Amino acid sequence: MKRALCIIAAALALSSFGSVVVADFEDGDAPCVEEKGFFAGVTNAYATSGGHALHFRCEKWKPGMKERLSIEVKPAVTDLSKFSAIAIDVVSLAGGVVDDCLGIALSGPDGRAEDAFGEKTPLPRRAHFQWVVNLPKKWKEKTPHVASIQFYSDRPQSVDVVIDRLTLLEKGEKPLAPDGPCVGRDILPLVEGSAADLSKEKSELERRLAHVQDYLRLRNAAAASRYHSPDFALGTATSMEKVRPRSRFAASPIPDDGLRLRLARNETESLQVLVAPCRADLANVRVDVGPMTGPRGEAFAASNIVCSVMGYVKTLKRPPYSVGLSGRSDKEPGYARRPEKPEEGWWPDPILGFMKAADVRGDDVQSFWVQVRCPADQPAGVYLGKLVVSADGVKPVAIPFAVRVNDFAVPIASPLPMAITFDPSPSWQKATAKERELNARILADPLTPVNMWKKHKQEWHDFLADHYITLDSLYHHSGREMDFAALERLKSQGRLGRFNLGYWPQPASTNAADMAKWRESIIPNLKEAYDEAKARGLLGNAYCYGSDEIPKEQFAAVSLAVKELKAALPGVPISTTAYDNEFGVGTELSEIDWFTPLTPKFDQEKAAKSRAQGRQVWWYICCSPVGKYANMFVESAAIDARMLMGAQTVRMRPDGFLYYETTLWNCLRCIEAGPFTDWDPRSWTTYHGDGSWVCCGPDGTPLSTIRLENFRDGLEDYAYAMELERLLGERGRDDEWAKEARRLIAVPREVMDSMTDFTGDPAAVYRWRDAMADLIGGHRVGPDCHSKLPQ
Repeated sequence: MKRALCIIAAALALSSFGSVVVADFEDGDAPCVEEKGFFAGVTNAYATSGGHALHFRCEKWKPGMKERLSIEVKPAVTDLSKFSAIAIDVVSLAGGVVDDCLGIALSGPDGRAEDAFGEKTPLPRRAHFQWVVNLPKKWKEKTPHVASIQFYSDRPQSVDVVIDRLTLLEKGEKPLAPDGPCVGRDILPLVEGSAADLSKEKSELERRLAHVQDYLRLRNAAAASRYHSPDFALGTATSMEKVRPRSRFAASPIPDDGLRLRLARNETESLQVLVAPCRADLANVRVDVGPMTGPRGEAFAASNIVCSVMGYVKTLKRPPYSVGLSGRSDKEPGYARRPEKPEEGWWPDPILGFMKAADVRGDDVQSFWVQVRCPADQPAGVYLGKLVVSADGVKPVAIPFAVRVNDFAVPIASPLPMAITFDPSPSWQKATAKERELNARILADPLTPVNMWKKHKQEWHDFLADHYITLDSLYHHSGREMDFAALERLKSQGRLGRFNLGYWPQPASTNAADMAKWRESIIPNLKEAYDEAKARGLLGNAYCYGSDEIPKEQFAAVSLAVKELKAALPGVPISTTAYDNEFGVGTELSEIDWFTPLTPKFDQEKAAKSRAQGRQVWWYICCSPVGKYANMFVESAAIDARMLMGAQTVRMRPDGFLYYETTLWNCLRCIEAGPFTDWDPRSWTTYHGDGSWVCCGPDGTPLSTIRLENFRDGLEDYAYAMELERLLGERGRDDEWAKEARRLIAVPREVMDSMTDFTGDPAAVYRWRDAMADLIGGHRVGPDCHSKLPQ
């Protein structure tokens, strides 16, 4: 039988009998206590009145901890002389396994313990109840005025309670009827059922309570910041961090010198401004930027800075994979990476460029994505302005904001060759009748994302190119599926990357009949695309991909196919992800031009041997690798994508990067509202985000994701290293500058130790990146935008 926790919104003042509420925690002024084994503070989870309550949680008592763990509340009414009792709403979330009790102590103005009055109540297992404490006449005569109310637990074993609505009662009055409890916007039932049900509920509850602790930590830090508001708490995060709105999150208060970014010409960099309510829900919260001015009065146009609402997608089940998280370690290099099963719930992903404002309620923490794009002709220097955070009916807060422009540019085309599919479609997996029915509905409905995007083809092509991705598909079969006009336009802009002429599957066998059948079905289509690309002057960017992830047993047939492909498509590289771990050295696939192993299979020594014979060795990811390796799932750390395309690519030196699909969309409608969207993050089978890096916005327009932004940021880090390497080659002498350049190009250990052990600290990435920028700018040591700004 289930007892559901209901959502209540009630404003309490006086009852019909004149009972008085002396503490309801709606103003958020109750102290936050956090120490070893104990936490207490205001929450909106399980409030029985209004939107907030007092959360009191103790770990199991151990020797060395305080005997009594407590929190003090200041009552709004101190004269208790005419009242006979105090009623307290209590929600017990974990007690009752042992004989735990919750205690209350009322003290007079002098606070002497011997004058205090108190009682204890047993905590039942997972229930809500009303605790009525009778006030003795003799004690009231001795202590008519109460200065503090203390809640405590002695040597707790399993105490986790929410306390709300402390009400004074006169003689004969009945307590106000329990209203709840309420849980903000998330209904979390108290389940009496199977062990699995209870375990799931416990995990959800623990996640919720962990979020409340982080929320209160942010509020306390924000209150001590120079940029504080009584109405909202402000924080910040880098672009390399995912801030979950209703689960555990990490955030920093706004630094005293404000916020800042550093970037090169043609580069894009971002940061996040975080907003959480303090006293009441917030309406139309937004972040705006004004004019930016340089040291000599130069302008950095505000149009180059876009402030968007971060959107959230909800995963409904834990996925079948683990993701890597980097934490601190006492051993060198100071971090260690561990695999962890991701939680279900709300995750930041789509950046809602069509939304500039959002309502923020309860203890939600809303991120605003502040993105700066530096024009190609922007003069170098530091530009100063302000970010203004505002909401309806509250006083706005202005935060100093600085943008430092490096005196060099990153390329407008990808600095690393890539083969990435953009082909909007539902999941290719159709294992069940239900999945086949959904796919058919998605393909047939003109309003689904896989159809709506076509209304904005050119915008999508430009959007992809802005993120270093050329319009391409690994799996189309003929030139008729290719948009050669779009490829020509990208070439005229200097942004054209590699593109595939068509997919070639492996022949069924090496016998003549199978080879003839293969030749007739494959070669004419590829030759048609080849001739068209040649006629348009695009052949220099073409490649031909096939035999996807085939095993060694099929190498002989593939070898015959490659010989025919080379004869039909002269000058076009032949590419594969076939499982040849020697990359063609001494194998049947020696005539393949580009080998592409998964990142864990990339071997630098073997790659060097293959390159010595004229080949290239790329790498790729897909639904694998998982665990400690970097990947781009919705639940992966945001920094993973940047590390993969930046530091890891600089250190390991693959010749290119391949990805099988970016638009597996199992959604019936585009995103048209937020920040909590109805976009289905499920992509390939039960994976979240594998094969889906972008989202479809209103009317089919493109929406980026935090993953895609970090993908591009990593390629820009790679571009820094390549520019530094170019300058090192030109310099031609071995001096201190050259030694430092080689150290940075090798990627310092503080950034990356191995493919499975690398930093999760954005500051380490910024230090590496900024040090490269300083050397490129010709300075041994330059000012660090991420540590100090000019006054």
